[in-house]
Amino acid sequence: MKNSNRDLKELLNCISAINKSLNIETVLGNTISHIQQILGVEAVSIWEYDEKKNELFFRILKGEKTEKIVNLRLKEGVGIAGKTFLDRKFKIINDIENNRDWNKSFDKISGFKTKNMLVGPLSIENKVIGVIQIMNKIGGDFTIDDLEYIKIISSPISIALENANLYEKEKRLLFELSLSLSLAIEKRDPYTGGHTKRVLDYSMLIAEGLNLRKRDIERLKISAILHDIGKIGVPDAILNKKGELTEEEKELMNNHPVIGAEIVSNIEEMEDVVEGIKYHHEKYDGSGYPEGLKGKEIPLFARIIAIADTFDAITTERPYKKALSKEFAIKELVNNQTSQFDPELIKLFVKSFKK
Repeated sequence: MKNSNRDLKELLNCISAINKSLNIETVLGNTISHIQQILGVEAVSIWEYDEKKNELFFRILKGEKTEKIVNLRLKEGVGIAGKTFLDRKFKIINDIENNRDWNKSFDKISGFKTKNMLVGPLSIENKVIGVIQIMNKIGGDFTIDDLEYIKIISSPISIALENANLYEKEKRLLFELSLSLSLAIEKRDPYTGGHTKRVLDYSMLIAEGLNLRKRDIERLKISAILHDIGKIGVPDAILNKKGELTEEEKELMNNHPVIGAEIVSNIEEMEDVVEGIKYHHEKYDGSGYPEGLKGKEIPLFARIIAIADTFDAITTERPYKKALSKEFAIKELVNNQTSQFDPELIKLFVKSFKK
């Protein structure tokens, strides 16, 4: 590739953009924007290989009139992308109409007119994991320099795609392990079956109105799932007691947020999750536990979970009380905003719940 200083700078900027995030959509979105700008093209697509179905699917597709084909899939060996997946060759195709592998149905469905294309495999250690396609060079044909650029950039794209997928798998594993652990604890108390799932759902209702980042939503989910994990340290006799708890028993029960926080704090980079667990029994007026935090001193996740947890406690049967209606629970939450709950979050919950 005949690099000028400008070309090299743009290439380094593109690689830098690829490595700034583990979020697949962010990584590939940034990458495609840079490729479109540097090469001057109308559309870019990155296909990923689905090993279970032996198919290629669009991981991301950016360009005009592409929204109609994002859900289409290709069998390996079918179409230009499918053929490239098998033969592992980088290609310039400046006369797309006369290419025997070109699948014209894509243009028919989308209304996009493909004129020329750069295509190449995305691979990790000789294993092809996807295909990149760059379409319609503005003002001319693709060149050898363009092809060399894509060869260089395909390597960091492949690494980023693989790393992001591994990160996604780790997140799913953490979510599933957290849910399994919480469900195991729920089985100790027949009256709280489904409590974890409901608190998660109610927490997400509030999160919908907050426009939280995807990462924050994922952390909130883990925090909601594990909010009662500390009950592992509370004896069954107290958990399942039908009558009023003694002061000593209340003290043991009220210590479960601290126990839960201690358990989860052993996992790195989980501070926001730990805060949601530890402080979900704090009250907005400062009368809660374990530390008597007040107002916005209470971390956001904890303020959200407090509402979800209380709503479920009111509307489900417990050893010491009957289940009450959802309408009654809503009124209770509203009546206790500013004293027990964040009034802004109560408004969001009521609005989303009624929807």
